[in-house]
Amino acid sequence: MSEPLLTVENIHTAYGLSRVLFGISLEVKAGECVCLLGRNGVGKTTTMRSVMGLTPPASGRVVWKGRDIAGRTPHQVARAGIGFVPEDRRIFPELTVWENLDVAARAGGRRGHWTIETVYELFPKLEELRNRQGGFLSGGEQQMLTIARTLMGNPELLLLDEPSEGLAPLVVDMLREKIGTLRDQGLTILLAEQGVEFCLALADRVYVLEKGAVRHSGPAAELRDNKELREQLMAI
Repeated sequence: MSEPLLTVENIHTAYGLSRVLFGISLEVKAGECVCLLGRNGVGKTTTMRSVMGLTPPASGRVVWKGRDIAGRTPHQVARAGIGFVPEDRRIFPELTVWENLDVAARAGGRRGHWTIETVYELFPKLEELRNRQGGFLSGGEQQMLTIARTLMGNPELLLLDEPSEGLAPLVVDMLREKIGTLRDQGLTILLAEQGVEFCLALADRVYVLEKGAVRHSGPAAELRDNKELREQLMAI
């Protein structure tokens, strides 16, 4: 069997004196879509931030393509091939859509499939809005731009933190379709979500988090097909 692209081994992460993660372990293989599922506050975002180097773990390892990257800066992690789409989006509100993408292309440092033209193919709406400032986009449009901007770095692994949070149902359906397209194109994805249906429509495997630890892991199909197990795990 192939080695995982990403392996998180027994990480413990804290914000100051407040411990958040208690021995999280997971793995993501090339081409998989893996979902961290759980309610708000269970440690999904902190797991993502630990991988990305934004909140380095106090102990444990983050192994990317065979090398421990725990403690590297977010810039170094991005250059290594991991792209992060944060929940709060963090676009440049004073720059146009095109300028946001151009800045990302210049900063990315990695060549590959994704260019401004190819992200416009994935998100045609962004081409229509290319001259509009980011601060004047709707929430769904900003989420599209954030994903597109991250793709400009041509990551091998895409971390998506709560992409459906706070968006209208029709926008959520559109994003699910677009993320599914990325998955079908072979991009490896680690998705953090509290939306069970959103997660199970996309994921190959699922880790259910509770209170900073993994409560359950297994194939997404197991949760899709077992309503009783799904309700038991999410009634936390």
